[in-house]
Amino acid sequence: MKGYFYRNVTNYDYFELKKGIEIAVNETGNITRFIETIKGIKIGDKKEDVIKVYGKNYYLRSEQGANIIGYVDKKRYTSIEFWLFDGKVDMYKLDNKSMK
Repeated sequence: MKGYFYRNVTNYDYFELKKGIEIAVNETGNITRFIETIKGIKIGDKKEDVIKVYGKNYYLRSEQGANIIGYVDKKRYTSIEFWLFDGKVDMYKLDNKSMK
Protein backbone atom coordinates (compact mmCIF):
# COMPACT_ATOMS: atom_id res chain seq x y z
CA MET A 1 0.00 0.00 0.00
CA LYS A 2 2.97 2.36 -0.20
CA GLY A 3 2.21 5.54 -2.11
CA TYR A 4 -1.44 5.60 -0.99
CA PHE A 5 -0.99 6.64 2.65
CA TYR A 6 -1.05 10.39 2.07
CA ARG A 7 -4.65 10.20 0.86
CA ASN A 8 -5.83 10.02 4.45
CA VAL A 9 -8.35 12.86 4.23
CA THR A 10 -11.73 12.42 2.59
CA ASN A 11 -13.74 15.09 0.76
CA TYR A 12 -10.71 16.21 -1.25
CA ASP A 13 -9.79 15.59 -4.86
CA TYR A 14 -6.23 14.50 -5.58
CA PHE A 15 -4.29 15.31 -8.77
CA GLU A 16 -0.88 14.10 -9.86
CA LEU A 17 0.93 17.05 -11.47
CA LYS A 18 3.87 14.93 -12.50
CA LYS A 19 5.50 11.78 -11.18
CA GLY A 20 6.08 12.27 -7.47
CA ILE A 21 4.13 15.52 -7.12
CA GLU A 22 0.49 15.32 -6.10
CA ILE A 23 -1.91 17.95 -4.74
CA ALA A 24 -5.17 17.85 -2.77
CA VAL A 25 -7.95 20.30 -3.63
CA ASN A 26 -10.87 21.03 -1.31
CA GLU A 27 -14.50 21.42 -2.37
CA THR A 28 -13.98 25.12 -3.24
CA GLY A 29 -11.00 24.34 -5.47
CA ASN A 30 -8.28 25.61 -3.13
CA ILE A 31 -5.06 23.62 -3.00
CA THR A 32 -4.67 22.44 0.59
CA ARG A 33 -1.86 19.90 0.30
CA PHE A 34 1.01 19.17 -2.00
CA ILE A 35 3.77 16.66 -1.80
CA GLU A 36 7.16 18.18 -2.55
CA THR A 37 10.17 19.56 -0.64
CA ILE A 38 12.17 22.65 -1.56
CA LYS A 39 15.15 21.73 0.63
CA GLY A 40 16.26 18.83 -1.52
CA ILE A 41 14.93 15.87 0.48
CA LYS A 42 13.77 13.14 -1.86
CA ILE A 43 12.28 9.67 -1.75
CA GLY A 44 14.88 7.21 -0.46
CA ASP A 45 16.73 9.67 1.79
CA LYS A 46 17.39 8.58 5.39
CA LYS A 47 15.89 10.06 8.56
CA GLU A 48 19.33 11.49 9.37
CA ASP A 49 19.30 13.36 6.04
CA VAL A 50 15.96 14.97 6.93
CA ILE A 51 17.20 16.05 10.37
CA LYS A 52 20.41 17.44 8.88
CA VAL A 53 18.42 19.68 6.50
CA TYR A 54 15.33 20.54 8.59
CA GLY A 55 16.84 20.54 12.09
CA LYS A 56 16.34 18.85 15.44
CA ASN A 57 13.07 20.59 16.40
CA TYR A 58 10.69 17.89 15.13
CA TYR A 59 7.91 15.61 16.35
CA LEU A 60 7.58 11.87 15.87
CA ARG A 61 4.46 9.82 15.32
CA SER A 62 3.40 6.57 13.67
CA GLU A 63 0.56 5.84 11.30
CA GLN A 64 -0.31 2.93 9.03
CA GLY A 65 3.05 1.23 9.63
CA ALA A 66 5.11 4.35 8.92
CA ASN A 67 7.41 6.18 11.30
CA ILE A 68 6.76 9.87 10.69
CA ILE A 69 9.06 12.80 11.43
CA GLY A 70 7.34 16.19 11.23
CA TYR A 71 8.04 19.89 11.47
CA VAL A 72 5.64 22.75 12.19
CA ASP A 73 6.04 26.30 10.89
CA LYS A 74 3.88 28.38 13.23
CA LYS A 75 4.46 31.60 11.29
CA ARG A 76 3.16 30.15 8.02
CA TYR A 77 0.63 27.78 9.63
CA THR A 78 2.07 24.80 7.77
CA SER A 79 3.57 21.46 8.61
CA ILE A 80 5.75 19.06 6.68
CA GLU A 81 5.92 15.34 7.41
CA PHE A 82 8.30 12.70 6.13
CA TRP A 83 6.88 9.17 6.14
CA LEU A 84 9.61 6.59 6.70
CA PHE A 85 9.51 2.90 5.78
CA ASP A 86 12.56 0.76 6.47
CA GLY A 87 14.36 3.90 7.70
CA LYS A 88 13.99 5.76 4.41
CA VAL A 89 11.66 8.50 3.16
CA ASP A 90 8.84 6.87 1.22
CA MET A 91 6.77 10.04 0.86
CA TYR A 92 6.44 13.52 2.27
CA LYS A 93 3.66 16.05 2.52
CA LEU A 94 3.21 19.72 3.24
CA ASP A 95 -0.10 20.74 4.77
CA ASN A 96 -1.56 24.16 5.33
CA LYS A 97 -3.78 24.99 8.30
CA SER A 98 -7.01 24.30 6.44
CA MET A 99 -6.29 20.57 5.94
CA LYS A 100 -8.30 18.60 8.50
